[in-house]
Amino acid sequence: MSKDLQVAWTVPRSKDFDLRDFALGVLEIAKENLQRDGELVPTAFAVTPNQIQCYSISYADHDEKPQAYSELIKAARNMGAVAIITCNDALWSNDAGPEYVEGYYPGKLAVEGAQECIMLTVSGPAIEAWALEIPYERIGNTIEFGDAREETAGEVGFLDGWASGKSKVQ
Repeated sequence: MSKDLQVAWTVPRSKDFDLRDFALGVLEIAKENLQRDGELVPTAFAVTPNQIQCYSISYADHDEKPQAYSELIKAARNMGAVAIITCNDALWSNDAGPEYVEGYYPGKLAVEGAQECIMLTVSGPAIEAWALEIPYERIGNTIEFGDAREETAGEVGFLDGWASGKSKVQ
């Protein structure tokens, strides 16, 4: 495993495990960490029928991001994962229509001064991918969270090739 992807911990998966509940718990912890630390470390979880493995993901910029997530996909496939959950600090756009997405390029949202958000994704080969975005604003030393926006799609853009589908959540 490279420096871009490090296993943080592994735990057995309980028999009553609920993927959505677990993901929402990850989101709550992310909000607490952001409020406390002022930043988020990109995190991912590979869920297999028997265990949950947490990964710390590091990349310096958008150019390194695909390689880091490619390594995550490889690790998830090697362990027989049924789902990947990701949690990242991202930039949020309220206008993600087809015209906007077609003209998208890495860094566009930053250039446009887009609002920051926590982006949580859940995807897998046999499940419908979904994403939850929570915009936030830094006010002094605190973080003010906005309303969550949930969407579903066939595949998560930065996990290209992990789950089947036509459309992508960037």
